[in-house]
Amino acid sequence: MIMPLPEQSSGVPAPVLDRLGAAGYRAMIAGVRLGVFTALEAGPLSVEELATRIGGTPAGTRSLVNILVAFGYLRHDEDGVTTAAKPGSEDAELFWYETLFEQWADIEDTIRTGTPRRGFYTWLSERPALAGRLRRMLAGAAVALADDIAAALPPAATVLDIGGGHGDHTVELCRRRPDVRVTVFDLPETITALREDAPRDRVTAQAGDYLTDDLGSGHDLVLLFNVLHGHRPEECRELFQRAAKSLSPTGSIVILDHDREPPAGLGPAAAGFLAMFDLTLWQGHGGGVHRYTDLAVWLGEAGLTESRVVPLAASPLEKLLIAGRPS
Repeated sequence: MIMPLPEQSSGVPAPVLDRLGAAGYRAMIAGVRLGVFTALEAGPLSVEELATRIGGTPAGTRSLVNILVAFGYLRHDEDGVTTAAKPGSEDAELFWYETLFEQWADIEDTIRTGTPRRGFYTWLSERPALAGRLRRMLAGAAVALADDIAAALPPAATVLDIGGGHGDHTVELCRRRPDVRVTVFDLPETITALREDAPRDRVTAQAGDYLTDDLGSGHDLVLLFNVLHGHRPEECRELFQRAAKSLSPTGSIVILDHDREPPAGLGPAAAGFLAMFDLTLWQGHGGGVHRYTDLAVWLGEAGLTESRVVPLAASPLEKLLIAGRPS
């Protein structure tokens, strides 16, 4: 049974707090788009000076400053307007804003029918600027995680990067592991955009559908990095079966993804992010964030019963799951 949201300890009903939070978020996005935070990087400005810098009217700028002060983004005192809490990267903030307020626009239909009216990548292809933001975000995330990943991976000579996209993780792995050769396997429209800095003597691009096409054989490692959350459980289980058959006798599957159950101690924001991400994946392509305990069971069904989980310091909600055959 779903109960009504309780009032918070402040006595303010939860929907009112959510409405205010949405207003603060929208005002922050306006500040990002108008260049407010960039304008203040060099130091305090009066409201009038800030208005001139961002091309706004003094009255409109003052009203925006007021709400950003109320939500803790700016500070306004006798020295002028300064940044109190800088938002995340512009790419991340604008990507999530457009995803939540545009891609989610018909989410009720998706929940009712189980089929997205417009798939995420179709929607993204119509927004090249947003696609560029996502590309930069993914490339940056690969760099941030690369040292931890390279240190955790078992020894390997041949690697199959399933759904490897533009090769972000492959490029970083090759930089840290000069002994590996990698085949990046993805759809034709994606694999043709393999990064130019991928070492061509060690990286091979292979176009295909990893749910149906031959994945080859004898791979020491099969990487499934940020792939499974795009698929329903039955597709994940089938992919594990197919990937396991492509391994060498001592090979391993390595998964990088978010765990639906966050580590203890991270607080409600972690659970909130995972729930938001899960619904975004469902809206975009019928996927979702899986529990690592479920992934381990599905890997076991594919004969990979020796598994271990490796936390990643740079991204506490993501983990590596490494699984192989019993020795």
